[in-house]
Amino acid sequence: MIQSTWKNLVLIAGLAAPLAYGGALPDAAPLGQAKGVALTGHPAFTKQVDVTALVASEVHAFAVAPVLQDFQLFTQANSGSIIQTSDGGYAFTGSTTVLGDLDILLVKTDALMNIQWAYAYGTTAEDTGVEVRATSEGGFMLAGQHFQNNNFDFYVVRTDPTGAYYWQGPYGGALQEYPAAMEVTPDGGCIIVGKTRNNVGYEDAYMMKFSATGSVQWSKPFSSGADGTYEFEGVANVPGGGYVAVGSKQVRVTGGWETYGFIAKVSSTGATSFQTTSGRFAYFTGVAATSTGYVAVGYIYRAGTFDAEFYTVRFNTTGGALWTRTINAGTPGDYLSDVRIAGDGNYVIVGMITPSDSQRNLLVLKMDTSGNTLWSSFPYPSTWVTDGQSLAMTQDGGFVVSGGYSDGTTRYMLLSKFSP
Repeated sequence: MIQSTWKNLVLIAGLAAPLAYGGALPDAAPLGQAKGVALTGHPAFTKQVDVTALVASEVHAFAVAPVLQDFQLFTQANSGSIIQTSDGGYAFTGSTTVLGDLDILLVKTDALMNIQWAYAYGTTAEDTGVEVRATSEGGFMLAGQHFQNNNFDFYVVRTDPTGAYYWQGPYGGALQEYPAAMEVTPDGGCIIVGKTRNNVGYEDAYMMKFSATGSVQWSKPFSSGADGTYEFEGVANVPGGGYVAVGSKQVRVTGGWETYGFIAKVSSTGATSFQTTSGRFAYFTGVAATSTGYVAVGYIYRAGTFDAEFYTVRFNTTGGALWTRTINAGTPGDYLSDVRIAGDGNYVIVGMITPSDSQRNLLVLKMDTSGNTLWSSFPYPSTWVTDGQSLAMTQDGGFVVSGGYSDGTTRYMLLSKFSP
């Protein structure tokens, strides 16, 4: 029998405050502040780069990059996603072992990223956080992964604004389900996308739609049959109804396999509107939707190499590609991970480059609706090992990024706030 739990915690190395299993949650109380470093007085922590090295020759660019206003490092917490809350603060999810086992993490901060409260959710097995989104009443929906008895399932939590949960639990069948992304839906529920292992041992791209009370309304695989692996990595609500998801599709070819970027749109009830591919050796990792179409970001490998380049495609509402941009940043691995629509209608994108096997540098950039790069920036020194996983637009017109930082022995969750 799976035992759902809640735990109150403090994100300071060596300090944890576990509470009893089960029962009603207490009122959230201010907790200790995690390790953080202010940028004030440290101008060397920001680094502007020449964007011409990042932009294909036929694309013009100009650098008006935002300022890195603040960042925080959190110990004993692995990176997930982040949102801004209605009070101007932030909420982020990930996973933590601060209480001994692996739990889904939800942390609420003020506008200066000082922790107001933090909770861990899950079971006595292994549970990891993937995505957090705000609900209409100011609470939170969390998507995560549950692992027990060699079986992976989706794990979903809905909380009130103080972190007290309405419901939580694992969802899945006899096969394996791996979550990758989630969005709260207009009906108050949520949709989670990822992949599931099918009966012949291959993997299908997978969607599962939940009601506001945690009931599964429908689920839908995009089947590979015995052809390879399909998976979703990103999802977005479509204006006017329905959902668009992106990922990758592996197909068998003479002498081996090839992977293509994969995009699919479904109605609010799960009926397929279209599905299509883009780019040989491409992978999509994030998607944003407008009333006129969708922009997908990810990476693509150069033929015959293991070198990845930035890859962005804009699609119309029926899945036709309007433009494609491939950008070589000059390193063996260039990856885009998330995209959001800015207030001016253009696209803010986060990713990273990998100059070497041991080095990663967080990258933020902005593209217009025609695929031109407006600016790009590496906000941290090249000697820092940093990456970006997700981003959210903020009320002041800027944005916030969640990712990671490593000092060579310890990996920290890294939150970065950028000006408009």
